[in-house]
Parts: sequence; structure tokens; C-alpha cells
Amino acid sequence: MRNLLIGLTTILAWVPSTLMVILALFALIGAVGSILDLPIIFSLKWIVTSVFGIFGYIALTSVSWGLKLKHKTRLVFLIFGLLALAFTYWSGVNFDGELFKIGSSWFEFYLFLCPAIFLIIHIVLHLVWVRKAI
Repeated sequence: MRNLLIGLTTILAWVPSTLMVILALFALIGAVGSILDLPIIFSLKWIVTSVFGIFGYIALTSVSWGLKLKHKTRLVFLIFGLLALAFTYWSGVNFDGELFKIGSSWFEFYLFLCPAIFLIIHIVLHLVWVRKAI
């Protein structure tokens, strides 16, 4: 069962997260580069969101490929990743522009909802595991 969950996490969460972390790196570079040109709150929001997304990717890499992280660190990174994903999705749905608009196609489902589901699953499993360890 554990191997099945890791395999599904790799296919349905880690793979789309790889694309998202590339976008997060570009967003981080753009937000840092334009910190003086754009409103500071806007830049700081995307800097924090990008860093949280990178942390979430590190946590999923830890789950999928065995990257060694402490249990509490992985749990915090999973939570940060979920927060970044939720904020990014919310921003894309509520944005009225043509450059960044999220619809309801299978690609958006795979890119956002699949990683979110597996992040939630692993957060719950980590919390259950911590409770059993106590």
C-alpha cells in the first residue's frame, strides 16, 4: 500500500509540481527583480508564495524519491506547499486578465487539484503518524 501511494504521488503530484516549481522560480526571480517597480505588497506576496511552493516541491521530492528530511520539516514543507498551491489557484481564478487565467480543463485539474489532493493526504498521514508516535 505504501509503494502504491508513493507511486501515485510521484505520477499525480510530483510530476505536475515539477512544472509548477519551474514557474515558481520564474515568479520568484520576477518578483525580486520588480520589487521596486511594483507595489511592495504584490512583490512580497509572490516572493513568499514562490518560496512556499519550492518548499512544497522539496517535501514532495522527499515523499516520492526518498530525499532525507526530518519528519517535522517535511510536514511544515507540505503545509507550505499546499498554501502556495491554494493561493496560486485562487489568484488565477480571481484574476481578470488574459495572461493568467485558470479554467476548468483537465490540464488545470492535473496541475493544481492532483498535487493538492496528495499534499492533503500526506499532511494527514504525517499528523496521524506523529499522533501514533506520541
